[in-house]
Amino acid sequence: MALCKCKMCGGTMKIDRRNNTATCLYCGNVSTILDMGENLYVQYQTMLDDLMNKTDTKEHLQEGFWVEAEEEEVERADGENIRIRYLAKCRADMCTMYVAKAHVIYLFEKQDLAYAQKYLKMPELLKFPNSSMEQELKRYLPQVATSCELKNGGMMIAVHKPEEVYPLVLFGTLLDRHAAWMVSRMENLCCLLEYNDLSLNALTLQNLFVNPAEHQLYLYGGWWFAGKQGTEYAGIAADASDSIHEYYQKRQECHITTDLETIRLNAAKLMGYADREAAAQDATIPEPFRKFIRAVCRKSAQEDFELWDRTLTASYGERKFIHLNVTREDIYSRE
Repeated sequence: MALCKCKMCGGTMKIDRRNNTATCLYCGNVSTILDMGENLYVQYQTMLDDLMNKTDTKEHLQEGFWVEAEEEEVERADGENIRIRYLAKCRADMCTMYVAKAHVIYLFEKQDLAYAQKYLKMPELLKFPNSSMEQELKRYLPQVATSCELKNGGMMIAVHKPEEVYPLVLFGTLLDRHAAWMVSRMENLCCLLEYNDLSLNALTLQNLFVNPAEHQLYLYGGWWFAGKQGTEYAGIAADASDSIHEYYQKRQECHITTDLETIRLNAAKLMGYADREAAAQDATIPEPFRKFIRAVCRKSAQEDFELWDRTLTASYGERKFIHLNVTREDIYSRE
């Protein structure tokens, strides 16, 4: 049974499934809810189209709205049960990902413990050019809240997540301008990886989270495949493998070009296309942006970022903050 609390007074709300609304029994406030029987992606896609041009403030983005959550239990190695209440769940490469209100939780099976250990280790090895950059950039990387061994031999890892940060895979098709600022953030992340002589090998939409109000991306997933450049792959995400241009396909070792090529596929998918070539055929996307998506990436993240910076200016002129206004209820159908 769904339980909704009014964002105005905190009272219990009565749900009308026929009209997808919830009415507060105390103050009369009415809120829209999502139909539990429909696909979340389809519902969100429709609502995002309506919201894209609104000029609501960041305050609107953080409205409190609670609907029923899914729950699962896992047993720790010491016999204690852990209850996971999640808003979204999916398979993420070598583990299962649960997105909760304040955490992202990854469950690894026994046979994948090496990937779990790599996930814990790799972000901790990162170095930054200076302390101010470290303070800024660490916010967008995994900060482990807890980890534990499970009764079945697997491992659970939970990382902190601000409430206003959402899984990028739930955003569906975006306008090219929104895809563009996300490309900028991915290019920034690649520069940090290259500074540490690393390749993630999994810079896919599934492993990225977004704060629409602040135009920031968070790289929580994928660290299980990260490795030093020049070393053999420990693994590579399917989308990352598919995105590599034939120019680089013979390379079987970690290299930043894998992540840079994946950025281009990500851009195409954010705009609703299955691959880079399909996006490059859309004449409504600025030609410099289409050329960037279609072309082979540069050999370094710094060079690729400089290319993208020129592409961005040529495509859209002077930089502007383009609002992507959404609410929690637009993204999650249950909690």
